[in-house]
Amino acid sequence: MSAFASTETEFEVETRYASFPSLALDCGITLLNPEVAYETYGELNAERTNAILVLHAFSGDAHAAGVSRESGQPGWWSAMIGPGLAFDTDRYFVISSNVLGGCRGTTGPGSLDPATGERYAMRFPVITIGDMVRLQKMLIDSLGVERLLAVAGGSMGGMQALEWTVAYPDAVAAAIPIATTSRHSAQQIAFNEVGRQAIMADPDWNQGDYYDSKPPARGLAVARMVGHITYMSDASMRQKFGRRLRDRDAFGFDFSADFEVESYLRYRGSQFVTRFDANSYLYITKAMDYFDLAASRGSLAVAFERTRARFLVLSFTSDWLYPTYQSLETLAALRSRNIDAAFCELTSNYGHDAFLLEAKEQSDMVTGFLESVHRDVQAAKREPEAAKRASASVAQEIVDRFDYAMIAEIIEPESRVLDLGCGDGQLIAWLGEHKRVDGRGVEIDPGNVRRAIARGVSVYQSDIEQGLADYPDGAFDFVILSHTLQEMRYPMRVLREMLRVGRHAIVTFPNFGHWSTRLAHLVSGRSPNTKLFPYPWHDSPNLHFLTIHDFLALCREQSWIVERQIFVRGNREARVLPNVFAEVAVFSIRSSDASAAAGA
Repeated sequence: MSAFASTETEFEVETRYASFPSLALDCGITLLNPEVAYETYGELNAERTNAILVLHAFSGDAHAAGVSRESGQPGWWSAMIGPGLAFDTDRYFVISSNVLGGCRGTTGPGSLDPATGERYAMRFPVITIGDMVRLQKMLIDSLGVERLLAVAGGSMGGMQALEWTVAYPDAVAAAIPIATTSRHSAQQIAFNEVGRQAIMADPDWNQGDYYDSKPPARGLAVARMVGHITYMSDASMRQKFGRRLRDRDAFGFDFSADFEVESYLRYRGSQFVTRFDANSYLYITKAMDYFDLAASRGSLAVAFERTRARFLVLSFTSDWLYPTYQSLETLAALRSRNIDAAFCELTSNYGHDAFLLEAKEQSDMVTGFLESVHRDVQAAKREPEAAKRASASVAQEIVDRFDYAMIAEIIEPESRVLDLGCGDGQLIAWLGEHKRVDGRGVEIDPGNVRRAIARGVSVYQSDIEQGLADYPDGAFDFVILSHTLQEMRYPMRVLREMLRVGRHAIVTFPNFGHWSTRLAHLVSGRSPNTKLFPYPWHDSPNLHFLTIHDFLALCREQSWIVERQIFVRGNREARVLPNVFAEVAVFSIRSSDASAAAGA
């Protein structure tokens, strides 16, 4: 099934084509004899379980990786797809196709209408993201793939990935939507409309019938210039161009390109005209504007009800075209249905283009996520060897943390577990490996989030005190809060939310009643600075200094049932006077309401 020949540093690929008898469109029209351009990289395994579909953004095409045999150009995601890369073609069979309505080999307005023998032009039917995905499904079926390991893409590619999970829930094991949205905002529609109007205002557009004459190059160039501004950020433009003049020491006092940024935009516009069709610009941007996962389904949460995929959602801090709040809207809907969704907001100055440029930032997370999904799909333990090594490392870390060992002892096998303030995911990874739990995590530090996702742990980047509201009641069997309660601004709010979303809450905290803390306070008359509390008072994350007796008193006041209490001193239990000699307390609690409900 391979479509590439490897060399020492790169591989050569050729574009293939598949044709189908017809395609029913959302507008009610049936398109005859649609053709789709596609490329494949890697080998389909015997079980047909390693296929990944990568989905391109607005101006992309089927050539996602390697070097094109026809043009000699690299693929648009060559930094992510290939041997040993995030989408590892030594392990996965990667497919990329040009979208319906495109101008790079797939049927679009520039194609010949089989009914008339003439180009469709504006007689081509208006299409949707759903139509694009429907044609992709036909292609995947023709390749003999019943279920994709993953669908992945940025921007419009992310829209297609989301549509795949909703339209074909049984055909997708995982989705990686990057820098995208479940529907366009008014601002996003407005930018697209400016581009369309620039094209249609060009006299050479001729109502779309320009294929045998001069194309609307000026209008398409302006449309691309506007679009390109939205792909960058203020920081990246300032760094790349500033107010530098181009090839002159002073203003020309005319309307030529004085500034480097003017010259750059004009160049990008002129280059785009040579490889893209103006009518395709109109049709594809309209499809993006029409896209709304919730529109026909009542709500976004309802749209995801049948979804069976795991999700890795990524956004970027400087992306003002597809800002992070839109990814969070998607995540809120997924979490409201308790769907496994990892999320990280990556720091970047590149704006919307970051998903194409920040390969290093994305690679470890995508690699770990895909390995985890692949293990689930293959139902094989500790595969591949890299996972064995990672698990061994995690296991040693657990052994070195006696409080973690106590938590692990409480957790029941194959239970649903949420770890709040999960750090780099070592505990959840260990529980998944040794107790086969369905584990999730919430963590605010982006570095820890990246490392946890790279382990294959589904972690959601969020503030714990705001990060549980989307979860339904009783979504988990166990909710863990380890060494974090004392850092919470509103600990009662967090504890109540833990007991709402979980049947059991496991809480661990350093014991402020330990003798060393008491002695340090008594002798020095100052805030304790000990092994348990090593921070100076003015630079401490700890906001609340509670003891074992404090927590027990709180449980009595709230009528919470203490199911188990373990007190830790070094790497052993402290059984005598724990409020004096225990360094760490481990409590498993549940609400009395939950107990009554279970009894009923």
